[in-house]
Amino acid sequence: MKELYVISGANGSGKTTLANIVLKEKDLKFLNADEIAKEISPDAIDKVPITAGKEYIRRLNKYFDDNISFAVESTLSGKNIINVIERARKQNYKIILIYIFLSSCTTCIERVKTRVQNGGHNVKEEDIIRRYYRSIVNFNDIYKDKVDEYMVFYNGYEYVPFLVSYKNKEKCDIMNIEMQNKFNDILKEARSIK
Repeated sequence: MKELYVISGANGSGKTTLANIVLKEKDLKFLNADEIAKEISPDAIDKVPITAGKEYIRRLNKYFDDNISFAVESTLSGKNIINVIERARKQNYKIILIYIFLSSCTTCIERVKTRVQNGGHNVKEEDIIRRYYRSIVNFNDIYKDKVDEYMVFYNGYEYVPFLVSYKNKEKCDIMNIEMQNKFNDILKEARSIK
């Protein structure tokens, strides 16, 4: 069965790192606007967002037209990925949402700074904070109910992200109650801010 993976989380949460693991295991094509911008202009990805966006749409359409499995990356801080999910649903894709979170937006900010020091792209601090809170609310209130299954990972340790919870049509399992409670606390905080 063809599959769409939506790999999501706030800026600096480790989406691309986790995506690389999933992509390797599943042998999937990957759509990421930042990576496309890097292909177009390696030294100035901030200068080519429109060109990168057009190429993203072109590749997205090709993957759907070719009926192949692929993955996209999103912060889920907006609602633009809904269209991708709805198109996948119409084309009988199985849709798997992977959400990755950190315990605070401060950690996300620090990780983005480290990424920039290592030659990666920057994100404004106010954008990281805004997306951190919107992302978790949108995951919980909008996106998790639009997919066939979802997995929530915590990525606050030095080693690989670990699975906190998993849900498909048959079951919902919580693998780590402490981190699930942390997720719920962040969600509650995000609701008070939003």
